Amino acid sequence: MKGAKPKHNAIRRGLSDSYGLAVREGSSGVLMPQDIAEDPVQSEIWAWLAPPVNSFTEQDIPTLRLLTYWHAVARQAEQAIHSEDGKIAIFDKIGVKPFKTKDGNEIPLVRKNPALTILKEASSEIRALSDMLGLSPLARSRIGLMDATATKTAADTAAMFKSIDAAYELPESEVVIEDAED
Repeated sequence: MKGAKPKHNAIRRGLSDSYGLAVREGSSGVLMPQDIAEDPVQSEIWAWLAPPVNSFTEQDIPTLRLLTYWHAVARQAEQAIHSEDGKIAIFDKIGVKPFKTKDGNEIPLVRKNPALTILKEASSEIRALSDMLGLSPLARSRIGLMDATATKTAADTAAMFKSIDAAYELPESEVVIEDAED
């Protein structure tokens, strides 16, 4: 496992804090910034990511801004990829080749739609920022694994190893044991 082991008395977001150090009075999370509220696309995305009652802090606002921005970029790239007839246009026609087919038809010269590259970059940024904020399933599972609320006993560890061994155990019909000759 990479990184430092979790501290047993660390204050974590979302967990109960017996000392009251992580709790702010009357807190309901962060509010939508004014510039994002004025943009209809980004305000809709912000409302989806951080509803009026959320667990984000002021330190999360720059990351939430970027996540909102990249969601808007991805949405615009998706709109650019869809053609008027409802099909997805992965190629843009940029011209015609200087020769024709055997039946006299022109051969189009195409390139990959640049919106595909933008969409790929946006989805990569969305994934990374979501992980930073704990919004993806993988990030949530990591947070759950790092919680110091449950103490594992030796019996729990032994049971875990037995279940792992059982999962990788071969049926007896497939196990062949041969003596090595000297």
